[in-house]
Amino acid sequence: METLNNHKLLVDADCPMCRMYGKGFEKAGWVDKETYSPYQNFAVSADLSIDMNKARNEIALVDTEHKVVWYGIDALKHIVTNRFPTLNPVLGWKPVDFFLRKLYKFISFNRKVIAPSAMKEGVKACVPDLNVKYRLLYIVFVAILSSFVLYQYTQPINAVVGWQNHLGREFMICAGQILWQIVFLKRLLKEKLLDYLGNMMTVSMIGTLLLLPMLLIKEVWTFYYLIYFIVVVGFMLWEHFRRSKILKIGYWPTISWVIYRIVVLGIIVLLNRP
Repeated sequence: METLNNHKLLVDADCPMCRMYGKGFEKAGWVDKETYSPYQNFAVSADLSIDMNKARNEIALVDTEHKVVWYGIDALKHIVTNRFPTLNPVLGWKPVDFFLRKLYKFISFNRKVIAPSAMKEGVKACVPDLNVKYRLLYIVFVAILSSFVLYQYTQPINAVVGWQNHLGREFMICAGQILWQIVFLKRLLKEKLLDYLGNMMTVSMIGTLLLLPMLLIKEVWTFYYLIYFIVVVGFMLWEHFRRSKILKIGYWPTISWVIYRIVVLGIIVLLNRP
């Protein structure tokens, strides 16, 4: 098992996930020190043929000795198989390779809505292109995941208040939130709409992940479920506002987001009146 030497890994310095695995490779000894290189500060020399536009979407691994460049999942596979050569047949198997490529693009094209960062003046931007297919796939994925977890989480609460629990209702609420924001914010946000929707769904995913620990605790008093749920919603509100500030889209998306939640709660209460 050898350490990969004489390479540069161009990573988005404003992406927490990119920084984590970039520096993680160094700390694990898979690549030598100084391999991690922020895309924003990398100076391309005349003897290196690097597609910096492609490197915005897929990290570039540059062999500075042999002047070879790998992008995206190929770059990661090159690092991994250099350390663990026995994985070559597995990672090269077509079904595995196909899945990894799709998964990588799914994460890479959505990384700025998963972990947004403010644009810095005078710094070369490392923002991936908007890929509508992967953005919509991300929105649908989070909607399904959030609906399922909420369905499980609200069961004891609904049992206490005498309301019926429906998985379909949770999905309709989540889908309704998306449609509501599109209708009310399309003119206001214009080309930023899909970026906003991606960030909004990440807020939902954060809330979903925060609810999961309580599902693992058995026989918890329902009051604590409700209190914890309120705390999580409060954090989601703050996170929604924070992300709207980063996107520079003002207060209206957050206001609209809150209004929808209040309207839905009111409708549920009315429908469940004895």
